[in-house]
Amino acid sequence: GKTIANLNAIRIYANSHYVTPGPTLKQATEAIRHELTERLKELEAEGKLLEHQRLEQRTNFDLEMIHATGSCAGIENYSRFLTGRLPGEPPPTLFEYLPENALLFVD
Repeated sequence: GKTIANLNAIRIYANSHYVTPGPTLKQATEAIRHELTERLKELEAEGKLLEHQRLEQRTNFDLEMIHATGSCAGIENYSRFLTGRLPGEPPPTLFEYLPENALLFVD
């Protein structure tokens, strides 16, 4: 291959870390809170108070963990918000970062 550039340093994060810039994280948490508010209204209108309480507690806990540590258990459930995708769109995968003519073997 051909050397494109020389690097003095590079950061390689553990596969358990999801790295998101601060402004993106802030925008994502605002969108999560907005959707949570809408969903809680639906559950309350349907009389599903237990589901309302559980969803509110779990989501608020997750948001606190994301704010404090940058991650939470089940963060993949929030990938749409973190990547700016629309409802129903699939989450990003490794294949999106490969060139179209790439050949990848997975074992």
